[in-house]
Amino acid sequence: MRKVYIYVFCLMLIGLITPGQLSSKGLCDGPGGGFLCGAGIGGGIGSAIDGDDGAKAGAIIGGIMGIASSINEAENRNTNESQNSYNEVISDDYPALLVYNTQIALISIGYYVGMYDGSYTRSTSDAIKSYQKDNSLIVNGIPTEQLYEKIRRDVIEIYSKE
Repeated sequence: MRKVYIYVFCLMLIGLITPGQLSSKGLCDGPGGGFLCGAGIGGGIGSAIDGDDGAKAGAIIGGIMGIASSINEAENRNTNESQNSYNEVISDDYPALLVYNTQIALISIGYYVGMYDGSYTRSTSDAIKSYQKDNSLIVNGIPTEQLYEKIRRDVIEIYSKE
């Protein structure tokens, strides 16, 4: 059973399923529902992996992923002409996994990246620029491994404080 939880969690992390897809009655709809479903799923998986400590960490991570998923789904439903140009891919020069991880990390600390799908869009570039400016970094809007690691450390620092 533990392998099933890990498998579901991994699918959620790489974006193949969302907490909303695990509900048949819309329980996971909206940011609040996404948070609850994500926290529940993440807590269950974390508990299976590492007991109480894993449950806490899993619930936090799952809740964040649930909120992000709900926001992304709402954006997909409400796109219009101006949003389409803002979410248009502006470059294929960056690895999709790096862009996706950077998008998720930025969402986790409150930056708007538009749709988080691993595509380097104007909204992703603007979110990176905002983060760079807020952290006194060189502002270029480019996703790099070093930038992702810095954002990831910030996420860990923020969510490890209880």
